[in-house]
Amino acid sequence: MTTEDFVRLVYPAACRSSAKSGISPLFITAQAALESGWGRRRIGRWNLFGITRGSWTGPCVAVETTEYFRRPDVRFSPPEEVLSVERLDDGRYRYRVRRLFRDYPTLEAAIDDHCAVLRGSGFADAWPHRADPEAFVERLQDSVGSRYATSPDYVDVMRRMFATVARLLRKTGLDSAAE
Repeated sequence: MTTEDFVRLVYPAACRSSAKSGISPLFITAQAALESGWGRRRIGRWNLFGITRGSWTGPCVAVETTEYFRRPDVRFSPPEEVLSVERLDDGRYRYRVRRLFRDYPTLEAAIDDHCAVLRGSGFADAWPHRADPEAFVERLQDSVGSRYATSPDYVDVMRRMFATVARLLRKTGLDSAAE
């Protein structure tokens, strides 16, 4: 799948979800692209966002992944497990872990659940900014409430993804279709 194909697939579904949630479809599409490597690294059938099991009672898939923490002693509940821990120069720790990720039956189910996760109480400070991708990602990663991602440069990477997706929307003509 090309990046253009990915945007043609995800952006219309993101627009439909945005009509219900108010989250910018640019944000949804960019986050899906980043988290899934433009669909090449999606987890299971449709987990484009890297959403772990949490309280989910539906089907899951076990995947090796990388997480970043400020402590060397983070533990996970079995069957999730820490595979290795490496201290980084900035004082953080890079963990290789086996985690359980949600497995969605459809693209729409994945996007709707992603929006529900972002509506959670841990992101209450970010929610009022959901229509503004830049402000939303900044608040999802600030020190108030929960953080969406453990990557130390997540906000900067997402800003670059917003620009890339916006360019692809223009290239595919989807930017004018949404207006």
